[in-house]
Amino acid sequence: MDKIIKKATLAEQAYDQIKGMIVTGKLAPGEELPEGKLALELGISRTPLREALRKLAADALIDLRSTRPAVVALFTSQDVKEIMELRKLLELHCLDRLPKADRWQLLFELKRNAAQQAEAIEENDLAYFMNKDQQFHALLTNTTPNKRMKEIIAAINTGGSRALLLLSETLATSAAEAYQEHLGIIDAIEQDDIGLAKQQLAAHLENIENRLLNYYINQEVL
Repeated sequence: MDKIIKKATLAEQAYDQIKGMIVTGKLAPGEELPEGKLALELGISRTPLREALRKLAADALIDLRSTRPAVVALFTSQDVKEIMELRKLLELHCLDRLPKADRWQLLFELKRNAAQQAEAIEENDLAYFMNKDQQFHALLTNTTPNKRMKEIIAAINTGGSRALLLLSETLATSAAEAYQEHLGIIDAIEQDDIGLAKQQLAAHLENIENRLLNYYINQEVL
């Protein structure tokens, strides 16, 4: 008997399309998202659109407002500091407790993910790279049995990916740097040296924070 293939709902398709426009910068930070205009452009009714907008808001990609249209979320330097503080605490905690039994399967998945990152960089598909970057960090933390922690990390990392849009003008360079840092983490895990892997991950997360904060410094100078 053939398995039933689940088709994406209209709400899921709308979510993916709007998220793609945010990730690629077609929808700018602070830009309003009028429901009528969006529904018309996407060719759907407002009901699935509103479901998509609620999911985008849960992912910290947009801000919902009661009497005005939703807007694409803005990030401040303080937002970046808070997001990165949480990421450092949670991701390093999960890596420190990585079960030995899970390491070789994790390595296989991380290497496959890294190959996809390299492909995205080569093709200059930055939206795809950001998706793979988020997936890379999810792989590092998904081994935790703590379901609530997984949910918190997923929400934080989505916001972190949104913050990376601030680097849109230099994201190609940042992506290449992040890819090399990911390879260092993979190599340390392959050496079965979790202490080194934690050092590599800590340095990587620190570099992400510095790239984002440097954006704000440069903007203030302009």
